[in-house]
Amino acid sequence: MAGERVPYLAAVAKLKAGRLSRVVSDSCLQFFGGMGYTAEAMISRCYRDVRPLSIVGGSDETMLMIIANEMVRNVEHDI
Repeated sequence: MAGERVPYLAAVAKLKAGRLSRVVSDSCLQFFGGMGYTAEAMISRCYRDVRPLSIVGGSDETMLMIIANEMVRNVEHDI
């Protein structure tokens, strides 16, 4: 059916983007050290903005459940 995989693909994209953005912002913060926490540094705002991505629209665990359910459904369909 058309659109059947949309939740799965959206979950994969959200999970990957959220995790990658956290890794990048954490790495930048490590690079800048204490200066990264100051209000003048752009990374401080990016770091604060990235954290809600893992919560808004569903937590990472919820996205993993959607992905796992789709994978199980595909395996059951192939058997």
